[in-house]
Amino acid sequence: MLVIGLTGRACAGKNQYASVFAEFGCAVVDVDLLGHQALEESKQALVREFGAKVVESGEVNRRVLGSLVFSDPAKLRSLERITHPVMVQACKARIEEARTEGAPALVLNAALLARMGLDALCDQVLFIKAPLLVRYRRCAFREGLTLRRFLLRERAQKDISIKTLGRKAGLQVLHNTGSKALIHRQVTTYCATIGISISPNG
Repeated sequence: MLVIGLTGRACAGKNQYASVFAEFGCAVVDVDLLGHQALEESKQALVREFGAKVVESGEVNRRVLGSLVFSDPAKLRSLERITHPVMVQACKARIEEARTEGAPALVLNAALLARMGLDALCDQVLFIKAPLLVRYRRCAFREGLTLRRFLLRERAQKDISIKTLGRKAGLQVLHNTGSKALIHRQVTTYCATIGISISPNG
């Protein structure tokens, strides 16, 4: 079973690509979702590190937490020290489950693939690129992000780059223009190129 890393900056379209892999019968791990779960499992550590304001009505307030960490690199590193080990272990467990179940491939959908060291678990890596303005418009529509908050996030993600992954064998770059048909065609071609035998579900 091949493990494929799917990465790129905020709102590059990683989820769109991941959904096509899922249609083709590949296991997909949404590492962002694992991050949400890791936050909930780490409430006490978060309160100790960032104060009681990050937990509201018994749940982590991700908007408040995000405004804290994306404006302060030191706080972001503190958050990652708390959550990343939990997320990496969850990814490893999902990979083993997929192997046991006989999946043709598993896709790790992770913006912070390299920063978390998850690229070391991957046989192949796909880097999804989209123009900055397109990504900002998607962020504004999806999350209501202001330009200032989007640029703060960009600064926090400056290490999410092809250069960071430059020595990774099997690295490919896909350009997302927003066309669903193109995304489907890119995934189909990619899978055929690396020899994954797949068939659409259903």
